[in-house]
Amino acid sequence: MSTISSASPVGINGIGRIGKLVTWVMSTKEDLKEIVISTGRKTGKSLDDLATYLSYDSTYGPYARFLFGFRKEKAVEIKNDELYLNGKRLIWLNDPKYRAPGAIPWSKYGVEVVFDTTGKMNDPTSNEENSLRGHLNNAKKVILTAPFKIKNKGTMVPEDSVTVVGGVNFDRYDPSVHKIISNASCTTNCCAPPIKALVEHFGDRFISYALTTVHAATNSQKVLDVLPKDGEKDCRKTRSIMNNIIPSTTGAANAVIEVIPEIRSLGIGSQASSLRVPTNTASIVILDISLMGEYDNSYIHSIFRKYSERNPEIMKFSEKQLVSSDIIGSTYSTVYDALFTHRRTTKRDDKLYTMVDLNFWYDNEFGYVGSLERLYNMVIGKH
Repeated sequence: MSTISSASPVGINGIGRIGKLVTWVMSTKEDLKEIVISTGRKTGKSLDDLATYLSYDSTYGPYARFLFGFRKEKAVEIKNDELYLNGKRLIWLNDPKYRAPGAIPWSKYGVEVVFDTTGKMNDPTSNEENSLRGHLNNAKKVILTAPFKIKNKGTMVPEDSVTVVGGVNFDRYDPSVHKIISNASCTTNCCAPPIKALVEHFGDRFISYALTTVHAATNSQKVLDVLPKDGEKDCRKTRSIMNNIIPSTTGAANAVIEVIPEIRSLGIGSQASSLRVPTNTASIVILDISLMGEYDNSYIHSIFRKYSERNPEIMKFSEKQLVSSDIIGSTYSTVYDALFTHRRTTKRDDKLYTMVDLNFWYDNEFGYVGSLERLYNMVIGKH
């Protein structure tokens, strides 16, 4: 079994929203001295432009203030034509010859674990140089910051690949076997823990659930309306996110079943949908569940209170009157809004059934990066 050193430089492929925030968080790791970022292309006109990009953020504010408070000085520095974040040297691989993952010389810099944050290569079955698996030419492990998406339908996920979600199925990860690890999506990290808690508690009394994520905007959407591309299937995505609520799709339904297979074996019905709204970050999952029997709010609360006590980094039990901006910067995967719980019990054929409306907040950017950090700590054997 290969071991991963916590002091080995970490690799980050891509530096979009998640890549940038992963870089921020990795720069706080005491053991790490270097972070290797691969963009496979040059950006801006100089290293100053990369430094500025990493120094400031329109959602979270300045890097130094967000992570260290108001008193941190020289958090981002350029010294001898090299960029440093919190004293960690940042190595920037921007040569176009490193565009394909298989060509990125991770091992040259001592990188053992790579975060692929591009969102472009999600198929663990592909063996091409320009694929997720290409990273393994020069690294030991790849953490995918998205769900797997296999192009050839019916093809099984390879044995060396696994999807895990904190608080749900970390025990599935086998360091001697798994080399490609998907952290699923931000929405899955929000809704899978409470669904896991419900499955464990109710078993076959859990009839069905329907989840809707009211999700902040992402860079896959358009600032202003654009003409659909040839063959565009979902023209709603070509509409402006600045002033619309846009119905969308989510892969959370399938991903939840993947990490909680008991849903299928117990015959629990499931459905998922998504609405995109014009906010920078912070989203909410509305989870409507049907249960056999009668249960009041306090009974439901006790399930999530106990779960949050067992998994204090994953779930926060809140009795505050929250709104979305209160969640910005939260590192929890899911925040249970206990005050926003509604339920109704009905009787049919002399049997009682309870429908419950549950609500779970999550910072779909920084909260997801919090889950990535927990996964990284597991992979390097540091809990």
